[in-house]
Amino acid sequence: MDKNVKSIADHNARLLNIFSVCQGLIFVLPVLLLYYRDKVGLGFQELMIGEAVFSTVILTCEVPTGWLADHWKRKYVLALAGVTGMIAYTLLLTAHSFVATVVAQGAIGVGVSLVSGTLSAIHYDSLLMENRVDEYRRQEGRRHGLALLSVGFSSLLGGFLYGINHDLPLIGTILADAGLVVTALLMREPVRVRSTERRNPFVTMAQTMKYALHGHREVAEIIFSAAALFGTTKMLMWAQQPYYIAIHLDEKWFGVLLALGFLAGSAASQLGHKLDHRFRSRTVLFGMTIAVIVICGLSAALHSLAGAVLLLAGSTFWGLGWPRVQDALNGCVDSGRRAMVLSTCSLMIHVVFVPLSLVVGKVSMLYGAEAAVLSLVVVPAFAALALLCMTIREARSREAAAL
Repeated sequence: MDKNVKSIADHNARLLNIFSVCQGLIFVLPVLLLYYRDKVGLGFQELMIGEAVFSTVILTCEVPTGWLADHWKRKYVLALAGVTGMIAYTLLLTAHSFVATVVAQGAIGVGVSLVSGTLSAIHYDSLLMENRVDEYRRQEGRRHGLALLSVGFSSLLGGFLYGINHDLPLIGTILADAGLVVTALLMREPVRVRSTERRNPFVTMAQTMKYALHGHREVAEIIFSAAALFGTTKMLMWAQQPYYIAIHLDEKWFGVLLALGFLAGSAASQLGHKLDHRFRSRTVLFGMTIAVIVICGLSAALHSLAGAVLLLAGSTFWGLGWPRVQDALNGCVDSGRRAMVLSTCSLMIHVVFVPLSLVVGKVSMLYGAEAAVLSLVVVPAFAALALLCMTIREARSREAAAL
């Protein structure tokens, strides 16, 4: 085996871990609602409108940035994401109106879309160069776990920084994005198979979307199940802050609780690969979907610190499930379209999140945080029913074939 090839895979693995740690340093995350309230004079509904714009931008950019990552050097795409993040958080730091915050959140969405499929694709292709893809699931789980641990650490620190100065969490986040640029440029681009046929990029994107969502049942099932589950758990994370306010939790504990959730998510991500050979992907996704339904119902009923702790499970499910979904999709597609298919999955999560965020924000304003949390059971309930129906239909087909 070529030593240089091996060094590229190992070199990139280390830098991807560092990149994920820097990306996870979102110091403003646990106090964003407080920042909107204290600095801009906005509430949870306005924050959710901004998050809907953020996700809509990702919907618009996800597949085009996946195409860009498949046709340009992926490390440059990651570096561009860091530059975009620095600009976006600077816009938020200087925002003094609702429109300005929406523009800033939209810019953050551009940066996120540049990373989503690109990071996993460069990791997988680095291992593919030397036939080490069997290491991907474990390494991806570790990387994802480090990212969640980083988010937890920054959440813990962000709450205390906010108490010192309201701008400090945003300044720390901007500096972390500068680290993304440096780390990305130090990566080595892996050799990958590119199509020599030159096509209109919009035609290529349309074909990839059709491939991912229609032509391949296994890929479509993974993507739609992940969209329902992770679109809901993403909203679950945002629902925590108004829930904390509703139970009169002291602001200094916002970051602590969020940090505990991400710590649990980090542990789940790094240990999740141990479940891979014991349960099918459908079984794992179904189990987590049912668990989300139960947690939302209990948390809404409890209206207490115990209910707030239950909401932290959303981060655990993200840590446990997302690396598995990425691994399953990577195994189904070739390197020429890998980033676009992974981006399609991320895109579908935001398809779920956009209307959900608007509805939950409105419900929270009209009926309170508990009702908002309870409303989150609708999407996973439909997803669980769909997975159950598919399982029953397959079982009946096997019985019929055996007769």
